[in-house]
Amino acid sequence: MPRTPLERGMEKIREEVLELGGIAKQAVLLSVESLKERDVEKAGKVGELEEKSDILNLNIDESALKLMALQQPVARDLRFVNAMIKISDNFERIADLALKIAEIAQKYEKRELLKPLIDIPRMATTIAEMIDMDLEAISKHVSPDTDKLVEKDDLLDDLYTQIYNELISFMVRDPRKIDDATDLLFVARYLERIGDIAAKTGARIVYMVEGRRVWVK
Repeated sequence: MPRTPLERGMEKIREEVLELGGIAKQAVLLSVESLKERDVEKAGKVGELEEKSDILNLNIDESALKLMALQQPVARDLRFVNAMIKISDNFERIADLALKIAEIAQKYEKRELLKPLIDIPRMATTIAEMIDMDLEAISKHVSPDTDKLVEKDDLLDDLYTQIYNELISFMVRDPRKIDDATDLLFVARYLERIGDIAAKTGARIVYMVEGRRVWVK
């Protein structure tokens, strides 16, 4: 049976949101790579990804609003369209935060980092896993495992706390290192916030699929 204009429009939005989520994931991983390797070229690519995310997010908003105006979805379909708008905003916000990390990385093209990066790349890898869970759920139109998302988000919180305590100790021992330690603190904080967004996106998907609200911190 041929698909209706509403179904075609919804599928187009789904595909664009999946593309945007992939861009957000790539931006996070690349931003941390650029910092770890002190690679300004990679940092610049994060900027390009962030620009793509802005454009795609606007396109999704426009497509969703047009679909609601012309096809007037109701019930589950309306829930889907509304969720896609909010999830699109979430992914675009993740790309924004990745850009902030890349901007910090650009400061270290010719400077050594305060310390080798171990936990920060672990945070980026965990975030990529969370985004993958969100994207798979959107693609299959099923609810993600929110317990697992929360578990990974808790790991990010623990890593952030560990990084925070370590960097504060650097500052106390040598005030000359305050600026460099503060940069890494900001990076860890941005990653922690990205994890929160990825977890909340999972909860939004549950509502989209089931009409059931799940609260995550």
